[in-house]
Amino acid sequence: MRIPLRRPDGTVQVREEGLQAVISARAADDGGGLYKLHLLGKGGSLLLGTMLPEGGVLRLRRTIPVDQLRRQGLWPPTGAEIRLAYAFGQQTGEEARPPAGWVREDHPARLMGERLLKECAAPLKGGLLKQEGEGFVLALPWEPGGVFPMTPLFCFASAERMDGRGYAVFRFTARGCPRLRSEPDKKGG
Repeated sequence: MRIPLRRPDGTVQVREEGLQAVISARAADDGGGLYKLHLLGKGGSLLLGTMLPEGGVLRLRRTIPVDQLRRQGLWPPTGAEIRLAYAFGQQTGEEARPPAGWVREDHPARLMGERLLKECAAPLKGGLLKQEGEGFVLALPWEPGGVFPMTPLFCFASAERMDGRGYAVFRFTARGCPRLRSEPDKKGG
C-alpha cells in the first residue's frame, strides 16, 4: 500500500510480507541536511531512521514485525513524515570561507599519526586546520548532543564556537599524535 507522505516530492510504500512490514521510502534530496523518516498511526509515530542519499534521492528501507506496529498503534499506518534532523550550513559566498587563520580540511585522516586515529578520522569531512608551533590544530564540526567526532580523543578536545558553528578542537604534534591544550609541541612529537 502507498501511504501519504507529508512532503510533496516523496513516496512511502508499505508491504506486508508474512509477519513483517517492509517499508520503503524515497524523497528528493535537496542537500539541506539530514532527514529522519517517521511512520505515523493512530497511536503516534515511530522513528524509522535516517534517509540516506543514493543516486540523487534520499532512501530508507526498514523491515519491522507487524505485531510490533500493532502494539504501538501504528498498524495500519496512516502516513509518514520526513523531518529535518540537522541542517547543513550553506557553503556559498562569505560562508564558504573558513574563519581567519584556518583552512578547510576535508580529509583529516591523512594527518593522523596512528592507525586507530586514521580509521576514526576516515569518514569525517568539513574540518578546519591551522598550524600551531610545530604541530597543528584540527577543528571538527560538532554540536552538544550530536555524534562526537574522534571519540578516542574525547579527553583531548575542547568545545569551541567559530563563526556561529560548534567544533570539537584537537591539538596534535607534527607527527599527528594528540596533545593537551597546555602541552607544548616538542619537535617530532
